[in-house]
Amino acid sequence: MSNLLTRLIVGFIYITVIVIGSMYSPLLFIGLISLFAFLCLLELIKILRFDNILYIIGAFLIGAYLLYTYGSGFWYSTSIYELNLINLLPIFLFGIAILLIFKRTGELYYDSSKLIFSVVYGVLPFALIFAVVNKIEVDNFQSFNALICLFILLWCSDSFAYITGRLFGSTPLSKISAKKTVEGLVGGIFFTIVAGVIMNYNLTELRGNWIIIAALVAIAAPVGDLAESKLKRFFDIKDSSNWLPGHGGYLDRLDSFLTSAVVVYTYYLFI
Repeated sequence: MSNLLTRLIVGFIYITVIVIGSMYSPLLFIGLISLFAFLCLLELIKILRFDNILYIIGAFLIGAYLLYTYGSGFWYSTSIYELNLINLLPIFLFGIAILLIFKRTGELYYDSSKLIFSVVYGVLPFALIFAVVNKIEVDNFQSFNALICLFILLWCSDSFAYITGRLFGSTPLSKISAKKTVEGLVGGIFFTIVAGVIMNYNLTELRGNWIIIAALVAIAAPVGDLAESKLKRFFDIKDSSNWLPGHGGYLDRLDSFLTSAVVVYTYYLFI
């Protein structure tokens, strides 16, 4: 139970930082999201073990360009969020990255493939969040409230999957991660959707969408968790780092965010 308490406390602090950063100023929000992106990229670079430092520099430069491109669109309220081939490309690239993790992890041998993968998997989802917030803002919704709710849904998915798994878990979910159970997965999905129902009832912003968003997050979050577990198992490491007590590293804490951000981006692209 001490590990559970640690996870809950860290998760609460994490959401509090997101809330304060989101509500205080757009510039702080951009800086905070960019910081998380670069911390995850740094941990990915450590996991992937690049051979040439030039590729590491390239990953940071491309990542910075992505964050600047999407962040500036949000900052200046320019509409970069329309249904076209350019905005569908990130979804396609991220899908390839996930497929690479589960089916072709051995392809991550060359520095060139490591560079592309680290940027697409570790930075692109954060950049897409700027597009989501920009879209909501253009549609006259309280965009930061919606973003905060997204992180609350992620916290519900992670925390309740852990709690129900510890209390009732007996059926292994996957060989990729021995500690994850079917019961934990069902519990995480159920309570995340319950949270979505509560949000849909109490919030005027995006009313009618929260249950769908919660269901998408409830499914996408465990996929992100398993993807990172598969990646760590392939490279024979336990945690991406030890910076967050009870969670390992930032990548360990935000793995579910990476997949959920892309799924939510896709959802808003089509509504």
